[in-house]
Amino acid sequence: KMWKIVVPIFATIFAVGQCGIPGGWQNADIQGEDFQNALNYAVAQHNRGNEADMFLHKVVEIVSAQFQVVAGANYKITVKLGRTNCKKGEANTECTVYVDPAKAQIYQCTFIVWSCPWLNDIQVTEKQCLNP
Repeated sequence: KMWKIVVPIFATIFAVGQCGIPGGWQNADIQGEDFQNALNYAVAQHNRGNEADMFLHKVVEIVSAQFQVVAGANYKITVKLGRTNCKKGEANTECTVYVDPAKAQIYQCTFIVWSCPWLNDIQVTEKQCLNP
């Protein structure tokens, strides 16, 4: 009977050691590599799924950035996105958001991105965008 208790406790200690201690939302370091990876992934997925627009959208402003330790990390990222001068599928690297508000069509999105680097896994688990 002792093994039934020891194994779950050991598994919990191991999981916490691997992932950090699970908890509530905290402010994220927007300069941190893990945050930047989550943000870039969310915007890339958004651009890929936004079939109605042939132009790439880019972050204009980070409104808020939080993270939560789970089995991996959740990032709750609220950003303002704007339309760029680059069409999807083109090899342009100098994409800039239009200065003209009518062309930029800036709007706000909140993404929740789950990341588990040691499993090489990242997913957008939630997305909500407000139309321009």
